[in-house]
Order: sequence, then structure tokens, then C-alpha cells
Amino acid sequence: MLGLIKKTLTAGIAAALVLLTALPSFADGVNSAYETKTIENYYITNGDKLDGTVLDEYLALVYSGFTVSGESYLNGREGVNLLSAEILINAAAGGAADENKTAGLVSAQKEDGSFGSFEDTCLAMIALKTAKTVFASEKAVKYLMSCQNGNGSFGDSGSDKTDIETAALALVALEPYSSSTDVYNCIKKAAGYLNEVQNADGTFADGSSVTLAKVIAALSDIGESTNSDIWKKMPELLTTYKNSDGSYRKYVSDTESAPEATAEALCAFHAVASGSSPVKKLMNEGKLSSFEISDVLPFIILYGVILLGAIAFWIYALTKKKNERTLEDAKKAYELS
Repeated sequence: MLGLIKKTLTAGIAAALVLLTALPSFADGVNSAYETKTIENYYITNGDKLDGTVLDEYLALVYSGFTVSGESYLNGREGVNLLSAEILINAAAGGAADENKTAGLVSAQKEDGSFGSFEDTCLAMIALKTAKTVFASEKAVKYLMSCQNGNGSFGDSGSDKTDIETAALALVALEPYSSSTDVYNCIKKAAGYLNEVQNADGTFADGSSVTLAKVIAALSDIGESTNSDIWKKMPELLTTYKNSDGSYRKYVSDTESAPEATAEALCAFHAVASGSSPVKKLMNEGKLSSFEISDVLPFIILYGVILLGAIAFWIYALTKKKNERTLEDAKKAYELS
């Protein structure tokens, strides 16, 4: 009987640990951790695909544990954009902040708080936040907020796709300052805009997986609930762009994979699986690592509690058994006497 109880208890503990570990990944209706590993396996099989040009790809790959050269991701960049990318790539690779580069970026901030274009301003804010460098962040935040339109979008591009991706970038750049009521309201307004322009099938603009993935990562970074109207089934929808080898197409109708689509999908699933995109993790911690003890500490504590409970149960069961036998032996001895 005790053997059966032991086996049942052991199986229950194992099942509980597996279920609790899987909850974050299945919360959105798709196993994001599994999808992340599928894309990582694609990169392992196709080592030549590690040499891309999308900064998000570099950060996602480093977050996955790959050793990647940052040269290709810096090609073609200049000015503020180059300085920001260099700071982010250096931090992701585990390097100490380069004071000359951070100082150069700080000095590039304009009187209106911007660093040039809207995109460059967002990227510079992310880079300086990552480097833990003091700059006129309040002015930069006010500049971004001043660019918000009445419908929640930012800038005046007039292109649905551009406006959506710009809004997603703005959410990531503004999130560290969301303790301010004004910033919080700005973020909520931008999230509402994304909700309004979302297509009936859950995609955005022309149905690009790149745009969808960027929105998923941004919403994850601002803590959007997976049960909210705007989230719907977006992570699950993203998997419909996946090829059999783990790569991703830009459009469902495409016959070949697209490097940017695969890269952004990896970023998105990282964000959903851990609750933080590689970019947000960089801003918070100043480094990238696919494993931190803090990530699994709750499960270690839970396992310890369950283990202690099991030990206490066995001590009780064995002690009770021993006492029962002692009483029985005493009765027999009494009857013999």
C-alpha cells in the first residue's frame, strides 16, 4: 500500500512541476517556448543564416545563446542610429559600456528632446537606458509623446504598416517611464490604436508577419494581458507563417522564408515565453542572458516546498507504522502473559 502511495505521490509531483513550468508558454494558446526552440534549431541547422542585418535578430540570437558577430548588423548605419546600435550590440555581447560612444550619443540630443528622427530617438533612448547613462530622458519622453496623434499613432507617415510598427517601437521606448501617469496614458492610447486598426483575422496592415511579431513583442513588454481583446490569438496566429524547417514567411501566401520574418518571430516568442523581449531585458539589466537563476527561482522554491512536504509525509507514515506495530506487539505480549 505504501509503495502505491509513494508512486502516486511521485507522479503527482512530476506532473505538477511540468504543468507549472508550462503555464507561461501555454497562456497564449501556443507553446511559445517550443516555438522559440524550433526557430533556434533552424538557425543551428542553417549556420549561414546567422549573418543578417536586422538588429532585433542579433539581440534575439544572442538571447538564445548564439555567438554572433555584430558587424553585419552595423553595416549601412550612421550617426545616431549607428551609435545606438553599437551600444546595444556591445551590451548584448556582455561588454562594458563605451563611455565615448555613450557620451557621443548623449551630445546628439537636440533641444526639443529628440535625437533626430522619431525612430532614431526611440533607438537612442533604448540604448542609453541599456547603458545606464544619464541623459535628458524627460525631454526625450515629452518629445515622443508630442508626436502622438489623436488616434494614438505616432508621426505623420500616412502608411498603415509604418504607423503600426512605429507605435510598437514607441511602446518599447516609453515603457521604462510608464510610472508617470502621462506616459501610462500615452501607452494605453497607443495600445488602443493598435486594437482599432487590427484586421478581422488578427493581423495588421497588409498581413505581414513582421508587423504582427513587432506588435506581439511590444504588447508583451507593456504587460498587456493575453486575455485582452487586443491580444486575442496573435501568438498562435504567428505560427501560421512557419515553414516546416522552423523558418518564417513574411506573408502566408509566400513560398519562401524571409530572414526578417524569422528574426522578428524569434523576438516575439522570446517576449511571450519570458514576458520580456530581448530589448526590454537589455534596458532592465544592461545585458542579455538566456538563463538567469531568478527566472527559475519560483519553481525551485515550489519544488523545495513539495519535497519537504513529501519528506514530512514519509516521516509521519513510517512513524505511524512503527507505532502501530509496537502496540500490536504489546498486546500479544500481554495476552501471552
